[in-house]
Amino acid sequence: MKFFTLLLLFISCTCSAGTVSLQNLSEEEIIGQTLTVRIDAGDQARYEKAVKAGLIGTVLIKGGLEGTQPPAQKRALTVKTIQDLRLWEKQSPHKIPLLIAFDYESGGVVSPLFLGMKRLPSNMLLGAAENKKITRRAFSAAAQEIRSLDGQINFGPDLDVNTNPQNPVIGTRSFGAHPKNVQKMARQAVKGLQKNKVAAFAKHFPGHGDTKDDTHLSSAVMDLTLKDLKQHLLPFQAAIDAGVWGIMSSHVIYPALDKEHPATFSRKILTDLLRNKMGFKGVIATDSLDMEGAKRQGGIGQAAAEAYAAGADMALIGKTLPDDVIKYVKSQYGKTLSAERMRQSARRILELKEKTGLFDKKVKIERLDFDQTEQAAAEHGVTLAKGHISPLPAGPVCFVLFTEPSLQHMLAALKVPFRQAGHETRSVYLPVTPAKKDLKAAQRCAKNSKTLVLGSYQKYGQPDPAQQKLLQTLLEKYPNAIFISLLSPYDLAFYPQAKTALALYGPTPQSLRAAAEIMLGNLKPQGDLKRVL
Repeated sequence: MKFFTLLLLFISCTCSAGTVSLQNLSEEEIIGQTLTVRIDAGDQARYEKAVKAGLIGTVLIKGGLEGTQPPAQKRALTVKTIQDLRLWEKQSPHKIPLLIAFDYESGGVVSPLFLGMKRLPSNMLLGAAENKKITRRAFSAAAQEIRSLDGQINFGPDLDVNTNPQNPVIGTRSFGAHPKNVQKMARQAVKGLQKNKVAAFAKHFPGHGDTKDDTHLSSAVMDLTLKDLKQHLLPFQAAIDAGVWGIMSSHVIYPALDKEHPATFSRKILTDLLRNKMGFKGVIATDSLDMEGAKRQGGIGQAAAEAYAAGADMALIGKTLPDDVIKYVKSQYGKTLSAERMRQSARRILELKEKTGLFDKKVKIERLDFDQTEQAAAEHGVTLAKGHISPLPAGPVCFVLFTEPSLQHMLAALKVPFRQAGHETRSVYLPVTPAKKDLKAAQRCAKNSKTLVLGSYQKYGQPDPAQQKLLQTLLEKYPNAIFISLLSPYDLAFYPQAKTALALYGPTPQSLRAAAEIMLGNLKPQGDLKRVL
């Protein structure tokens, strides 16, 4: 029996990071371990050959069904995709398992819903609550959801300090505008994820919170003094001190640090600053190299090679197949790269696979009730931004709410507490950019109701002009309407005539329920705008 036990122990360890010798891997396989491809759920077949050849180290599951299909159908497609990948990895030469990653965020990010994943509270809602226990548990619940899909990486948390209200890409993805608060939340987010064997990848180093451009669409510059830029580094240092396993670089240029290169391609930023000065020992990942801000004349291969030369370990190559990327990276050996440099990064990837339990079939995680955990976060974060809550008159309640299609099914959660309290409810759900007919529908609903609830929906920067005009028209006619900022609290400034206003920081079933209970007088609002703006 003792011999049998030892034999099982030996078998279970033969694939651990310590025994997967890089000497047994080809140069192509070593580079492959450092590559992350994006696969849309259901589109896995085109990557079968590369996975079986051991030329991919990590897969980011990003897109999937985007229509009105039930969440269970979307989730089933995600599960099938990952099952196929797991089957193919076992047929690779060395059977090294893939890291499965997700961009599991909330706020302005809706892509997890296309995979059938549960909706998280936004970071900004957690920042408004400023409760360490609740933040850690929220990220533990996120880890639990990732692990349920056999995932090991969350490309998050977003640790950008959102000091620019016009930021076109961060907004409610951030914990807020105050470095100390973001620092505090950063530590808890890392602990919540990694306690459950999900690698946190803090992003977007060294900070994307003061930009006015979106690096998905163009180049971006964060032209701050070194003193001001250091404030944006504080949350990343807090994450490093908390033992974060991964950090993701941005494609932004920081003249105070490097006047020429975006962070992803800057040795001064990734090696001299992040590695040597800040003491980070884990895996440096690039943001996706198919973004406009990372575009290189030689394509994705050149971008990957430049990132590795700067100090990155994991190149996110989008939907590109790895063959040409690997070929280009090899062509740089003896020029800008060396085989040893790539072995160093591959070694870090294998160590991360061990940390996340890929070689251990008995990974222990916390067991939390997802809805209860996120409901507690919502009740602590939803904010009474203006005015006070008065008892509602008896009679019908009209909801005029703006949203995007992927979130519309959640809005019903706002009405349930009102119905339970005996109110008749009517609702008009409108697109972010309404048409003329939408104003008439809203006016009909409001005219025949005793209480009017107006919900704006704006991701970043300026509000949609047509949406703003419609809401202002209704506020002028119905000055006692309750105004709700469903997503970005920055849009509250554009509706000064609203007497009573709530900030939800993102329409989730939990934040909508919390808002309803506040309006009904059953829940005291606890969030604070001053913590995030």
